[in-house]
Amino acid sequence: MSIENPRESSGVTPLSIAVVLATGNRDKVRELQPMLKGISPLLKLFSLADLGLSPEIEESELTLEGNACLKASVVFSLVETRFTWLIVLSDDTGLEVEALDGAPGVRSARFAPVPDGSSPSYEDNVRHLMTLMTDALNRSARFRTVIAMKGRLPSPDGKGKEIDETVEGRIDGRITTTLRGAGGFGYDPVFMPSGLEKTFAEIGLEEKNRISHRALAVIKATERIQSLLDQSGIS
Repeated sequence: MSIENPRESSGVTPLSIAVVLATGNRDKVRELQPMLKGISPLLKLFSLADLGLSPEIEESELTLEGNACLKASVVFSLVETRFTWLIVLSDDTGLEVEALDGAPGVRSARFAPVPDGSSPSYEDNVRHLMTLMTDALNRSARFRTVIAMKGRLPSPDGKGKEIDETVEGRIDGRITTTLRGAGGFGYDPVFMPSGLEKTFAEIGLEEKNRISHRALAVIKATERIQSLLDQSGIS
């Protein structure tokens, strides 16, 4: 059974606008959903799992922007016939460590060496990072999240408006010398944001959702979506 959101009889005002989170990472979905709610009651959020999708998308681009746009385009092609109006949101996030010349960067999720055909776990990546940082005096680092937005929205002329753009969030900090905290995921136990004496794994999800790189990117994305809705005459 397909999921649809046909237009109302006026042909302009949509019954709903699908927002598809183009990720199979449930941790990302869990963080993103509460931040996206409240923009408009017309927005209906779907994860890939909600739509019965699990595409294998090779992140082959050399930048976070490239990978985010690649994933958004692939998922848009898979769902565009299921919705009248929709926005696909796809993100790529990287940890950039100064002592490692910006690594792991775009390879943050695939940083640790593992046997061919397998993927490193969060623990593998953190362990590899800490090994490389054993003697590093400069522990400055930053998290960057790029969100690509691709879709279509209604327009006052009734023809629809195509969306294809990106926004970015960034937070500076440093790599700790030991793992700290049991919350979060990925590199959270070893990343301490500037101005805090706790790692991302030591603060609660609510606080992280206020200050993190992903939160900042989502705030920019939601502001942009709100602006696009305003331009379409949708309250």
